[in-house]
Amino acid sequence: STLASQWFGLPADAWPITGIKSTHCLWKQREAVRNDPYALFCAEDGRFGTHLEVYPRSDGSLYICGIGGSDYVEGDRLKEGGDCERATMVAANPSRVEAGSSCLKSMTSEASDAPDEIGACMRPCAPDARPLMGPVPGIANAYINAAHNCWGITWGPIAGKVMSELILDGKASLDLSAFRADRYTTKVSRRGRKQQTSDVGEQW
Repeated sequence: STLASQWFGLPADAWPITGIKSTHCLWKQREAVRNDPYALFCAEDGRFGTHLEVYPRSDGSLYICGIGGSDYVEGDRLKEGGDCERATMVAANPSRVEAGSSCLKSMTSEASDAPDEIGACMRPCAPDARPLMGPVPGIANAYINAAHNCWGITWGPIAGKVMSELILDGKASLDLSAFRADRYTTKVSRRGRKQQTSDVGEQW
């Protein structure tokens, strides 16, 4: 979605979405996790530069993100020839794997070993931290639903509902004006990743 505007022949900066590349780790099939499957949302930990989110999975695996040190990827880095042009090129940051593992290890013996899997994802984020939802400007029967950052996991159900209403009924049951896809067509003097006065990216 970071390059989606160009799919529709719109200017490259019509939807100034940044790809936030973040590292994650997975410890596979832990009996203690299967028996006691709690999610944890941790505060900032200045020792490691993390704010861990710890998720149990149904098979007993333990997944962490919120490892910090995310890379903001824009422009040519996402295009052909860039270092993030393909999903297979979006790799984990070893120093953040170490930071995340050390932070979790300080809380539980389930992370005493090295993670079984490491990886990275690219989270799409708009400058105002709000997603793009609605009709594509100037293109009949085209819609966009993107830039939910890490909150797609919670936005998914309602976003799917209102987008299906738009497509099938021509009108959503919720006011989507704050998320309209053309809100960046007027250039602004300064781009930022703020929600009011707070930085967005790591936390949003």
